[in-house]
Amino acid sequence: MKKLYILFYIAGLTITGFAQYKNDNVLYKTVYTQDLCNELSSHPGYLLIDVRTPGEYADTSSRGLNLGRFKNAVNIEVLELGNRISEISNYKYKPVFVYCSHSQRSRRASKMLADSGFTQVFNINGGMTGLRQLPLEGNNCLYDKLETQNTYNIISAADLCTKISNNAKKILLLDVRNDSAFKHISLDAKINSFGYFKNSMHIPLADLETNILKVPAGREIIIIDLFGGEAAKAAELLKRNNYSNVSVLLEGLDAVNSTDRKTLACLPSAYISNLSYKIINAQELKSFLETTNEYLFLDARTTEEFTNKHKNYWQNIGHLENAVNIPSTDLEAQWNKIEGYKTKPVIVYVFGSGTVAHEVANTLVKKGFINVMVLQGGLFNIGWTAANVKGFSSLAKLRVDVPERD
Repeated sequence: MKKLYILFYIAGLTITGFAQYKNDNVLYKTVYTQDLCNELSSHPGYLLIDVRTPGEYADTSSRGLNLGRFKNAVNIEVLELGNRISEISNYKYKPVFVYCSHSQRSRRASKMLADSGFTQVFNINGGMTGLRQLPLEGNNCLYDKLETQNTYNIISAADLCTKISNNAKKILLLDVRNDSAFKHISLDAKINSFGYFKNSMHIPLADLETNILKVPAGREIIIIDLFGGEAAKAAELLKRNNYSNVSVLLEGLDAVNSTDRKTLACLPSAYISNLSYKIINAQELKSFLETTNEYLFLDARTTEEFTNKHKNYWQNIGHLENAVNIPSTDLEAQWNKIEGYKTKPVIVYVFGSGTVAHEVANTLVKKGFINVMVLQGGLFNIGWTAANVKGFSSLAKLRVDVPERD
């Protein structure tokens, strides 16, 4: 979430999403992707509703959002659901499973259905993205229920690690980031925070067509970028040029940072990061807090955001418990608040995966802080993970001072 179009997309998710978590297992039931096969089997005669846009449903939308669909799912975009509920009235007393890409729009849709008298509504947590993040091994039941118009495969960070660990020589990792991103010389601190996989071939997307003969045929090609969209374009180009076995890393290197490293056994030996600070995601934060007592949450957002007074109400989502708020622009003037943590863990966060958190982390390191971390996905992802990832609901307690919304 992740380029400019994704930033606007997240804003929309927040507006409809945070307000809906309180309805989970109240107005409708929620189902984790790991439990979905059992739930479907336990509810024969069910209906699957895809509330994404027609473009997402047909895999003709923004490439990073073309994730396939469930076979036999009915596509009713959430914005049209109110006017089209009559089309599914036969399922008012039957099981209805609702999904989208990240399970924010599906929550809105699930509430609408429950409010309209549907009695067995199930929201699929994590949506198509959450499902695609599951490893292939052990999840054939789910993947067999999917279909796609994509000409390439989509693999998770977990599956990529498995392939690297099992036989790295069988695959070719093709990194299509631009030169400044790959060489870590971008003007954007966040872009420079991504590492790279050993032995990967680097050809920027803009140069791939003229250099396509440099890409060897006969091996599985796994394309890597920052967030997934450029890799999909590269995959389509390779497929048009008769490369047969092409895969895209779901949500790119951003997904590597977002995945619990306990499930990515290949990273210590295969992934190189030269950062002077660390990235910690919501799942890893849970483990960290279970074993560490003394640390600092540094909230680098504006005072308006921290106190829930921002003009954009969707940015008012509380803060982490006991966090110290020092806006990034005031850091130099407020060192006295945090100097005692130079040798202790400092976890920097903002609203989402913004550049500001990385800029603050770099500044702290230069000032002599030795254990600095940036919270991947920021405050937004704490709420999302608590609601959508099995085993992490306790993270919701970390967010305090959250405004009550209808």
